[in-house]
Amino acid sequence: MKPLIGVFSIALSAVLFAQGPALAAKDAPSASTAARVSGLHFLAGHWEGRVNDAKIEQTCSISDPAVMVCMFQLNGTKGTEMIEFYTIRDTPAGVEERVRFYSPDLKEEPGDGLTMKLASSSATTFVFENSNGNNPKRSTLTRTAVDEFHSHIELVDAHGKPNNIDAYWKKTK
Repeated sequence: MKPLIGVFSIALSAVLFAQGPALAAKDAPSASTAARVSGLHFLAGHWEGRVNDAKIEQTCSISDPAVMVCMFQLNGTKGTEMIEFYTIRDTPAGVEERVRFYSPDLKEEPGDGLTMKLASSSATTFVFENSNGNNPKRSTLTRTAVDEFHSHIELVDAHGKPNNIDAYWKKTK
């Protein structure tokens, strides 16, 4: 479940990253290199969402125009189940998100974390892809209102069986 949770924060970041303060009427360029982290200043703040019975939260801080730092938390029926910290940053290859997973007592999960890259974007739809694995394979985000969006995460297990996770997010004031 832990790699799946990282997808939720990726979903939030991707949707907020590629959009302006209001929904646009026409599509933006599809090249991931056209987008920059500096366009994410409106993301600073707190977001809340739900996935089934779990509450998800995210807070982002932007003090460097090329790097955004965020904290994500999953709260299930037994309280905090997972914490993650991640950055979204400009790289020579385009926008990249790097995620590290932690237990509630801040024990880091083994491995190098998760890296996803913005593969394409339009005015309301944003796609991040994981070129190093299938869990998650892809995260598609659709902005449904100025302060709301839906994320659809595509997963493929070790046996090739697909699965999806859908999350619904709202920005809090």
